[in-house]
Amino acid sequence: MTPQQYVQQKAVASGSSFYYAFLFLPAPRRAAITAFYAFCREVDDVVDEVTDPGVARTKLAWWQAEVAKAYAGQPTHPVMQALMPHTTEYGIEQRHLQAVIDGCQM
Repeated sequence: MTPQQYVQQKAVASGSSFYYAFLFLPAPRRAAITAFYAFCREVDDVVDEVTDPGVARTKLAWWQAEVAKAYAGQPTHPVMQALMPHTTEYGIEQRHLQAVIDGCQM
């Protein structure tokens, strides 16, 4: 599965109506927003699905490190691999993704 297929599957599986709105966007914007949405879902799923607070903190710390690695040119997770090609064009900075994680830590 490619990173693009992964984020597409993640967005569809969420069951959100957001995904269907994305279909009306031009392909490059659709790819960017789908990858960003999949990132948000991955991080939010940590706090929604993990019942042990210690495990949730560990997973969120992993995401913080993954975002830092991605902005250093070494993304390992398919979501970050799909998202990184769009960050410059759409002004998605590392601090924006870290803020999403910070919000989930609350």
